[in-house]
Amino acid sequence: MSHWIERAAPLPAASEATSDPAALAPIPAAWECDLSDDSLRWTAGVFELFGLPPDQPVRRDDVVAMYSEASRAELDRLRSEAIATCGSFTFEAEIRRPDGETRWLRITADVEARDGRAAVLYGLKQDITHLKRAAPNSPSPL
Repeated sequence: MSHWIERAAPLPAASEATSDPAALAPIPAAWECDLSDDSLRWTAGVFELFGLPPDQPVRRDDVVAMYSEASRAELDRLRSEAIATCGSFTFEAEIRRPDGETRWLRITADVEARDGRAAVLYGLKQDITHLKRAAPNSPSPL
C-alpha cells in the first residue's frame, strides 16, 4: 500500500498488535479498513480507545455498533461520500465502550485509490473526551 500510514509505520494485524509504545510512537491510534472485505487493522492505541483487547480480531460491524446513533449516521454518510469521491473527512464521534464508558473521538480518514476506485480507508483516531467534558456545549475545534 502506498498511503502514509504504511510508510510511517506498518500496522500490526489485529492478532499481532503490540503494547510496546516505542513500536507505535509514530502513529499511536492509526487504523485502516480494506474496502474489499471491510477488514480492519488497528494499532494498539485504537484498541485502547475502544476498550478492546488487542489480541482479539475486530469486526467492523461490532465496532460501528459501539457508536451512538447520531455518530453512526454521520459516519455512514461521511464514509459513503469519501468512498464515492475518493475523498477524506474529519468528524467527532461518541462511542460506548464494552465497559460502559462513553468516549468522544476525533476521527480523520482518507482514501487510498487504486485504478481510480477507493480501495482502503485509513486514518487516525484521537480521544477528545476531555475536551467535550470541559466544554460540553461548545463545538470542539477541528
